Amino acid sequence: MDNMMLWVGLALVVALLTFLNQKQVYSPGVKRAYRELQELTGKVRSGQSGDADADRWEKALTEMDKHPNEFNKLEAEIGIRRAFVTYLEQHYPQDPRLPELRETASYQKDSVWGIKIGDYGSKK
Repeated sequence: MDNMMLWVGLALVVALLTFLNQKQVYSPGVKRAYRELQELTGKVRSGQSGDADADRWEKALTEMDKHPNEFNKLEAEIGIRRAFVTYLEQHYPQDPRLPELRETASYQKDSVWGIKIGDYGSKK
């Protein structure tokens, strides 16, 4: 009976930890930046972005830079790096950050939890 109670208790702990892991609690700043970047990315893709969106992009990206895990999740979901590059190309083609941003946006993230997946630098 004691063994059974131990297994039930262990199962409950695992279930609780799984539930808590799924429940993401974001700060209001992250939530706002997340929504803002989703909206801005949609505007770029639909051709409705404008010069006036620059401040919104900068503020939202600055907030998300403070939270790299959430930034990476959003990048995987909607590709905000490529959308921001497209925005700058359309509205601010002389932005000095564009070459570096283009290069960064061209790379697909190939790691999970910091572990590189795939080829480890073999020369081709």
